[in-house]
Formats: sequence, C-alpha cells, structure tokens
Amino acid sequence: MAWADQVQWLGPVSVAILTLATVRLLLARSPNTAQVRLWESLDAVGVGQRGSFFSWMRAIVGSLTSTAQRTREGYARFCKSQNRPFALPSLWTGRAVVVLPPSLLPLLNRPESELAAHRAQLDTIQLPYMMADPDVYDNPIHFDIVRRSMSRKDVGALAAVTAEELHAAFTAYWGLDADNWVKLNNWDACGRVMTRAAMRALVGVPLCRDERLLDWSRKYASAVIAGTAFINCLPPVLRPYIGPLFGMRAKHYQAHCLTIMEPVIKERIQMWEQSKGVMGEQDDFLQWTIMRCAKAGPEQMDPTRIAMRLLGLATMSVMGMVYVLAHCIPDLYGSRSTNDFVAGLEAECRNVAAAFPTTAASLASNEALHGLYRVDSTLRESMRLSNISVTSLARDVIVDDMDLGLAENLYKIPQGVRLVFPTQDIHRDESIYETPLDFDAFRFSRAFEGNEHKSDREAVASTTCSPSFLVFGYGRRACPGRWYAMQTLKQTLAYIVLHYDVELIGKPRERRALLNVMVPQQDLEIRIRRKPIST
Repeated sequence: MAWADQVQWLGPVSVAILTLATVRLLLARSPNTAQVRLWESLDAVGVGQRGSFFSWMRAIVGSLTSTAQRTREGYARFCKSQNRPFALPSLWTGRAVVVLPPSLLPLLNRPESELAAHRAQLDTIQLPYMMADPDVYDNPIHFDIVRRSMSRKDVGALAAVTAEELHAAFTAYWGLDADNWVKLNNWDACGRVMTRAAMRALVGVPLCRDERLLDWSRKYASAVIAGTAFINCLPPVLRPYIGPLFGMRAKHYQAHCLTIMEPVIKERIQMWEQSKGVMGEQDDFLQWTIMRCAKAGPEQMDPTRIAMRLLGLATMSVMGMVYVLAHCIPDLYGSRSTNDFVAGLEAECRNVAAAFPTTAASLASNEALHGLYRVDSTLRESMRLSNISVTSLARDVIVDDMDLGLAENLYKIPQGVRLVFPTQDIHRDESIYETPLDFDAFRFSRAFEGNEHKSDREAVASTTCSPSFLVFGYGRRACPGRWYAMQTLKQTLAYIVLHYDVELIGKPRERRALLNVMVPQQDLEIRIRRKPIST
C-alpha cells in the first residue's frame, strides 16, 4: 500500500492516541515559564481569544489537518503585513512553533551553538526510530563527503555515468515501444528511474543494477517516509513508546538492504586496504565514504555502519528527487500550455545536444547541461509550486532569550523553542511572483532568452538560494547536495522530453497537507510512448 494512502488510518488511531496524550499532559504539565511568556506575547493562529489550556489543546490536535490553512492565514496577517512572527500550534513539537517572517532569514547564518538544525532535522525524518546505530545520524560524517565531493565544481564528473545509467533505466522501466501507448504509475515510474540513477553515483556498479537492492531500498525509503509521517503526528510524550512500532517496517527492509550491500562493501574495503589507500578504478560515493571513514577511525570502517550511512543518504536524496520529478511531470504535462512548454524544452535540448555531438544521446557533459536554461526553469518552477512541506528551515534555539533583531525588540525567544519559515506561502506570494498559483515552465528563463550575461542567468538557477526561493535552504548552511540533485534532475527531464511522449490519465487531485507535509498523489497514472525519432 502506498504510504500516502495509509493516512486514512490516522482517524480512529489518532483519536485514541490523542485522548491518552491529553490525559498525560493534564496529569504531568510542568510549563516552562519563559516559554509561557513567549506564547502569551505572540499572536497564535488557531487558538481562541482566551488562550486557555483546552483551546491550545484543540489547536494542537487540529494541526493534523489545519497546518497549511493556519500558516497561510498567519503569513498574510502577521509576517507579510506587519513583519512579525506568530505562534503556530503543532503536534510536531507538542506545543507550538514560531513562524518567522522572511526578513529574518539571515538568522539562519547564526552558529549552531545559538540556532541548531540537527535535532530539528532528525525530527523531520525521525531516523532514530528507523536505524539502530545512533552514530549514523548523530555523527553524520557522510555529509562532509557531500560538501567536498559533490560541490558545484566537482559534480560535473558524475554527469557521464549518470547519463549512462539513466539510458539503461529508461530502457528497462519505460521501454522502447514507439507504436503503442504504455500505462505507468507516475510515482513508481519516477521512483524506479531516479533510484537507479542515484544509486549509480552512490554505490556504483554492480550494486546500482541489483534489482533486489533497488526494490528493497525503495521500500525502505517509503517505509521511512511513512513512518516519519505517523510518528510526527504523535504527541512527543508518546513517541518513545509508540514510535518504535512505526519504525519496525523500515528496519525490516533495511535488513534486506544490508544483506546485499555488506559483502560488496567488505570487498571494497579489502581492495582499498590492499592498494594502500589508492582510489583505484571505483570513483563513487561508496569509495569516498571508505576513504573518509578510514580517517575517522577503525570503528567507522564497519561495513554495516557504512551501509547504513549510504542508506540514510539515499533515503533523503533519492526520495527528494523522486518527489520533484513525480510532481514536475503532472505540473508540466497537465499545464494549459503543455504543448508550447514541451516543444520549447525539446527544442532547447536538441539545440544543446547538437552543440555537443559526442554526448548528444544523453547530454552527458557538465558543459552541455549548463545550457539547459528552460529545463532548469521548469524544474525550479515545479519545486516552487509543489512544495514538499508547508514550513521548513527549522531551527531550535539553544541560547537563553535570543533576540530576533526586529526593530520593536518585542520578542525574546527562550531556549528550546523551534523556529520555522513559511516557505510554501513565500513561494506562492503574489507580491513576489505574478500569478503564483499558475505553473509557468519558463518563468525563470524567459527574461534571459538570448542573454549572454552568465551572472543574470545564474541568479535564477534552481541551485541559487534566495529570500524568494528556499527549496534548498538559505545562507551558509544551504543544502550541499543541491548541485548533484539538480544536475541529475535536469538530465532526467531532458531525457524524457527528447525520447517520450507523455500524457496524464485523469486529472491530478488537489494536494492535501498532513500536519506539515504535503502528501504526494501516488496513484496518478500516465501513459508514455517512445518517440520514433530521438536524438
């Protein structure tokens, strides 16, 4: 069963759980005085005027289905019109989060000793319930590798192998039938292709082509996302008791993945040790991880630990790319201007491919991919419109009485409070974007068609973080893997428009929010046909 469909369980289960949680809170309520003062000073959306304990409880329980609507209301009333924060009751924290106006985005550059991202990120994906080894998520040295080896200047080296794997994946999963339309599940079709392409960069050949591993890793990622959705809907006081139950399915799939991965990783470690630390023929994330772990100490060279690091990274990166592609396809092919958009994209891809004839079949060079401005704009527009979450960029206050730096100086944020930004509403703000609810594939490229000034085009590239585009974060701690993710997504979308006709079967449903997550439609079907003449 698709994890998005499992939310129907939340009705009766949530009633029982929330009743128990309410009793628990009533019996063991020990309010933090500083936080109580904060909630009294902030405007709270969804709480009655009296602000009684029971009205707060109703608001917290109601956040399960009302977070998107309340955030939209608070953004318009306080962030946008008054440049003020507001309190948003949420089951995620068991009390409220402080939603900040966009003017306070520079706060994200404050050091981890003042505003911490780590715990908030763990709460977003709940890895402690999905993995038995705390060192994997509390000591994430694999992210050091992302920063050093998948940076903007290095990621181009992965373009050729990604293109090779994409061609093999599309051939295997989408097929070569140019005479007949083939029906596919959109989420599954995108997931299979993106998983295989990403696993090529992560673990290399032959693991990336092991259908058993690909199947188990997709199931593991889905179980992590589904488990996280359920756990985040539990009151925090109940998570240590009930959370492990929702993590059991993920751990089951994880065990299957480890069984396949561990022998290969062990062999790679032996080869690396025999070569006395020389890179060798393998040049993928697994090899870089072995090199980094060797420097960190012998305890990090355990094949199981390395495998779990790779699985954790794959879950976050691959599922993120699957989410983007699975929404870009209905955004693009369900648009009122789909014919014009697809024709424009195909023309751009063919022109760029003609300029790089040695890589024309797959757009397999970094230089070629840099010329896909319309493709980049299409992906950026889809990410802007089809957000993964209602709020994001969560940070936990570590210091006492943190000053937000607003002119009025009215708010001192005590330790332990979680801050977020209303990213979905920023991305849909009509004062920032014209007709923000419409999908305009060339919104970010149209103004620069034929513009020779590289800096102008880079300013609206999908990897550029700005106060109006926050998909990959903001400031010094923006997502370090965004260059690899976007390079792979550009190659994937370019391959689709060059090689396939695509139509939607039925109309996509309006997306709904489960707490803070925008639940994807996993039953949308598409039909595809291989183009008879392709570059």
